[in-house]
Amino acid sequence: MARDLASDRVDARLLWPAVHVVLRLALGGIFLWAGLAKAFDVQGSMNSVDAYRVLPDGLIRPVAVALPSIEILLGLFLILGLFTRVAAVGTGLLILVFLAGLAQAKARGLPIDCGCFGAGGAGDGVGWFDLLRDAALFAAAAFLAWRPHGPLQLDNVIFDGGAR
Repeated sequence: MARDLASDRVDARLLWPAVHVVLRLALGGIFLWAGLAKAFDVQGSMNSVDAYRVLPDGLIRPVAVALPSIEILLGLFLILGLFTRVAAVGTGLLILVFLAGLAQAKARGLPIDCGCFGAGGAGDGVGWFDLLRDAALFAAAAFLAWRPHGPLQLDNVIFDGGAR
């Protein structure tokens, strides 16, 4: 009796919507968590921003105060699936800034942690894992910017009348 191999494969039409939801919730959750951690530790956030040694002293506090709000907003938008493409593009751009900061810190051998969750800046230095992690997060943001429509998101209700 011949076995139907096609029936053993996962239908891509079922896989991609699930991948979309997982990426959106994971990326949004990470950004929400990072933003909340920094928002409740402003001094730690300031120390983290300062540890990278790329901003003039006058910009450290404004960046450290504004960054958590931006991360929280982007995280919420991704989790809710609201303005998904805009949120994904914003998240991707912010991740590119983070990657540039991490790369220059690694190249300079700065003894800092990534500062992702407002830890305060001191650490063993930026490792390859930090760079690869952020590259993977950028890939997730790029996918969501490319394919912003998926299931279980407010965009479907607000902009499509629930048609998706």
